[in-house]
Amino acid sequence: MGQYFQIINLDKKEKLHPHAFGDGLKLMEFATSGNGVMTGLALLLRQSSQSGGGDFNVGLSNALLGSWAGDRVSIVGDYDDSELYFDGEYKDISKEVVKMCKLDPYVKETIENSFYAGTS
Repeated sequence: MGQYFQIINLDKKEKLHPHAFGDGLKLMEFATSGNGVMTGLALLLRQSSQSGGGDFNVGLSNALLGSWAGDRVSIVGDYDDSELYFDGEYKDISKEVVKMCKLDPYVKETIENSFYAGTS
């Protein structure tokens, strides 16, 4: 069967579920995907007050963009002794982050054509 993972923000008590991005739940299923949960994580962790060529141009006013910069973030499995994977206090912000990711046409197409998209 294998271990399933989620990305957890320990400071904001928020989480990302890989299925919402079209990725599998096993570590290597989402760690190696091109435009899934790792893209969402990169946008959340982005720290920059300016945009330039090659940026994800969603506009600096998007409240989620960079909202996890500087926070303690972990990738937590359901076999972990901490039980964080099952903690109901963490708000799942996956749908909001997917919506932000879909502002880019290429990422939108990739997510929408994924097997797992919408199954979370």
